[in-house]
Amino acid sequence: MKVVLMFTIVVTSLVINGACVVATAAEKHDVSIKKFKFIPPEITVQVNDSIRWTNKEKRQYHSVWFEQLGEPEPDYFFPDEFFERTFDKAGDFPYRCGPHPRMKGIVHVVAGGSAKPVSETGKKSGASSPSSSSSISPQRREEIISLLRQDCGACHGMTLQGGLGPSLLPDALKKMTEEQVALTISAGRPGTPMPPWKPFFSEQEVQWLAKQLKQGVDDNTGQETTKKEEANK
Repeated sequence: MKVVLMFTIVVTSLVINGACVVATAAEKHDVSIKKFKFIPPEITVQVNDSIRWTNKEKRQYHSVWFEQLGEPEPDYFFPDEFFERTFDKAGDFPYRCGPHPRMKGIVHVVAGGSAKPVSETGKKSGASSPSSSSSISPQRREEIISLLRQDCGACHGMTLQGGLGPSLLPDALKKMTEEQVALTISAGRPGTPMPPWKPFFSEQEVQWLAKQLKQGVDDNTGQETTKKEEANK
């Protein structure tokens, strides 16, 4: 896992009416993301404190979007990655998950301050991508197809016929080459809820999955075989 170090000035001296006032040290607070929830969903911090949101899901991606501040949605972050933000202005700051809008939270920042509410955004540490191998085992193929149905199926439908996202059946993909499908899987579609899946798949696995989608994933077994593979047995 990559390590991101953040350095913050934690002690500030102010002279007020001839007296020296030492500000309290800034603190770092943690919010977990698990089972499509921010835990805790509501948190109160001091000005100049920071919050780290850590993705503790098994496979799902999320974002922490302070949409009401008029900001663009930040990058998605995956399991074991985190997003960190420092607040240096008092106020109430609601936020939500971009790809999962029902996930909502709010940050209450107390004490004074006049700067913008954010000094650092988008700090994250990511899990490394799975290493490629010379072959994909049947067990790994089953894992990939299971992820396709459970995670991708949340948007594209459990049968891949379409839902919030477009259909992933061969007829819907016939105008795309396997390379184009693979690129979409790996890099996602910027500006849409489709995230990059590169952190979860090796290049070989991405190419294999693209080929399965073009051929048609077997709906009966939900395992590694495809309609074409079954026909060749």
